[in-house]
Amino acid sequence: MTLGVEIPNSNRKPVSRISRRIYRLLNAENGFGPESHMLVLLIGVLTAIGVSMVLSTSFVPSLVAGHNAFALFEKQMLWVLVGLAAFALGTSMSMDLFIKYRGVLLLGSGFALVAVLIPHVGVSVGGSARWLGVGMFRLQPSEITKLAIAIFAAGVATARADEIADWRRVFQPVILATVIAAVLILVEPDMGTAMVVGATALGVLFVAGVRMRHLLPTLAVITVVGLYEAMAKTYRRERLLSFLHPWQNRTDFAYQEVQSLVAFATGHVTGAGPGAGQAKWGFLPNPQTDFIFSVIGQELGVIGALIVLGLLAFLVFSIFRISQRSTSRFGSLLCVGIGSWLAAQMILNVGAVIGLLPVTGVPLPLISSGGSSLVVELFALGLVNSVAKGFIPISRQTGQRRSLRDFLSPGSGKAGRLTRLARTALGRATA
Repeated sequence: MTLGVEIPNSNRKPVSRISRRIYRLLNAENGFGPESHMLVLLIGVLTAIGVSMVLSTSFVPSLVAGHNAFALFEKQMLWVLVGLAAFALGTSMSMDLFIKYRGVLLLGSGFALVAVLIPHVGVSVGGSARWLGVGMFRLQPSEITKLAIAIFAAGVATARADEIADWRRVFQPVILATVIAAVLILVEPDMGTAMVVGATALGVLFVAGVRMRHLLPTLAVITVVGLYEAMAKTYRRERLLSFLHPWQNRTDFAYQEVQSLVAFATGHVTGAGPGAGQAKWGFLPNPQTDFIFSVIGQELGVIGALIVLGLLAFLVFSIFRISQRSTSRFGSLLCVGIGSWLAAQMILNVGAVIGLLPVTGVPLPLISSGGSSLVVELFALGLVNSVAKGFIPISRQTGQRRSLRDFLSPGSGKAGRLTRLARTALGRATA
């Protein structure tokens, strides 16, 4: 039997021109397999949740800033549209282009990181110089740096795969670029993003096969230097250590943590209901950005918070699964870098919100309000989708390519569709 040739089925009749075009777009022959379907589904659901929560949390800050109640929400919707275009662009791009020009994006992000530190060039908000641009059109170079480091590390480890054991050929250039980028980000200051950049590079190097005798000492040195930097200044030390005893510092350094914990405590199991939370009414700072997960816990309860957390975890799992199944070394390592980046960001954000980690100002992927972070994340996920399109799983029983159309066939019931979708997500064959 010829692989990839679908047998026409007269029972499958699209109900409209729109559905016919969707079927044609998602046809396995166009390169969209189950991994791509699952990835797109997770991204769509998480982005929709993020938009809904931004709508719920942003009207109070909008009014406080003197704008109309939907100003921040409208701005976020604009960034969502840009992000979807970036996702489509990333999906259509060739991986060979990034291998060849892996240093260009890194150099560009490096110059931008330097530019934000120049007076009257970088835009400073809340004591941190992190943005470039004018008005609402602001770019955060540190967000681009996350992707630049992932591409650079994956590109070096791919181009010099035969020299992976030589620390001077792979390990040294990647670590040097990561350290320089992290230092520039720390100067802004933005310790959370610097940690995410480091996790991204280390994840790629570990999976690429760099020897542990090179990784472990470097990780130890980075940890010691990071702790010294965190404790060197009094305000930074008190802020970072306040999470250990938040109630003793609830009026100053631990105010955000305490208000976040109060929001979770009042949400109970099922939550107060969408839009009915009280934390956003001036009690919790940055409810639409760094602490949006607190509002989710208050309005949707423990159940809603666990669902969102589960979807994010499953997204990271799907990225690593695509990496594992890809036959492209660069595509596989790039997925590892992007997965490590999103996983580190999720852990730092949620850990700070529930009081287990210090507050580092890292947004929740695809959920928190913000233009640069959302657009760059969607572009990176578009690259992951491009890797997923490079291979199409073959059904072990039929020998045919599987596509989303198999799950939408009128002949299968709801239980059958869900069972097939779950089995495909777990990598098992479907009949």
